[in-house]
Amino acid sequence: MEEFVRSPEGLELAALCLDCGYRLADHPRDLTRDQILFLTAALAYRSQQMEAARLAAEGVTRIVVTEED
Repeated sequence: MEEFVRSPEGLELAALCLDCGYRLADHPRDLTRDQILFLTAALAYRSQQMEAARLAAEGVTRIVVTEED
């Protein structure tokens, strides 16, 4: 899911859903588990990006180490 969120398609879908009000279902209870996981991951990724931008503006450099499967 994380890879899709960071892909161009995932970023585009996240922008449509989070910024433009595009709905994946008529009601939140109609969302599938994958849709919920996508939206949650997209929000978390966006939050990380905003925090990194804020820190960079303050002159702080953060090194993030991740493991690839």
